[in-house]
Amino acid sequence: MPLDFASQNELAESWKYLDRSAEPPKSAYEAHAAIEEGLPSAMLRNFRNAVKELSDAAWAEIMVVSLSQFKRLKTGEKKLPVDVGSQLVLLAVVLSRAEDVFGGRAAALEWLSHEQLALSGRRPIDLLDTYIGANLVERTLTQIDYGVYV
Repeated sequence: MPLDFASQNELAESWKYLDRSAEPPKSAYEAHAAIEEGLPSAMLRNFRNAVKELSDAAWAEIMVVSLSQFKRLKTGEKKLPVDVGSQLVLLAVVLSRAEDVFGGRAAALEWLSHEQLALSGRRPIDLLDTYIGANLVERTLTQIDYGVYV
């Protein structure tokens, strides 16, 4: 997760992808506890259904699982493993931030899916599978938002 994980507003905004009917976590600590307990697989299905623009292969890559495992997870009824839940929340937070910076989901997904000079020519979405990569994406989004390029 990025070092500056998410404010309460960002958590609430990003949680809409995971579960519109439940109260979002009130803090990053509550989000952490929910991930450790195991997020319901329905959250993965909800998010996958909300963001149809990404293929199952792209989802599997972001979740750091095989394509067949991703398909089992999204159709299963068991709680998600901690690592998958963590990646799921990370993607929700990053996508929500990118939507805020770029003014909507289409523009956010466009940016996430294309090589970015600020990220050494890498696609932001490809960097979300590691802690350091997620930090790089978050930092770049912050720089774009504030108009500061380092």
